[in-house]
Amino acid sequence: LAEYDEVRPLLAAALPGRGSLLELGCGTSPLAAQLYAEGRYERVVAIDGSKTAIAAQRERRAAQCGHATLCTRGLCYEVCDARSTPFADAVFGGAVDKGLLDAALCSEGFDYEAGLLAGEVARLLSDGGVWVSLSLSPPSVVLPLLSSLPHWASLDTQPHPSAAGVF
Repeated sequence: LAEYDEVRPLLAAALPGRGSLLELGCGTSPLAAQLYAEGRYERVVAIDGSKTAIAAQRERRAAQCGHATLCTRGLCYEVCDARSTPFADAVFGGAVDKGLLDAALCSEGFDYEAGLLAGEVARLLSDGGVWVSLSLSPPSVVLPLLSSLPHWASLDTQPHPSAAGVF
């Protein structure tokens, strides 16, 4: 997908600049660290189902900070399934994914998988919270699916020059 500098203006405009932010399916991307470095969020939590990816993220963060801990200065990396997380309800002001929704849409039973993901994101977002999905999937596929789910009747799409959509 697009590089951070390309999507930064879209993320800054769409995501609330306060409180806690969740990155879903972080893999080994530096996105969470870049968002945290902006200084707009007290806490950024990046999650992925891959223990290997999270270990790599933690090692990278430890090298930058000089010490290895689960969470350093408000930037945390945790292993968990984005469809069923251990977090309390309504604890994040914003959520972002960079291709995770696309991965769900490519799986067998994609409508069920995307529904689980969207339901969990809705549960985690506080009132007025925003989910930004950086996606290569066409809006004609994503919008009808998500808008048919509870909590997602109001959706917007922003085309991006890199051909990635932002939902």
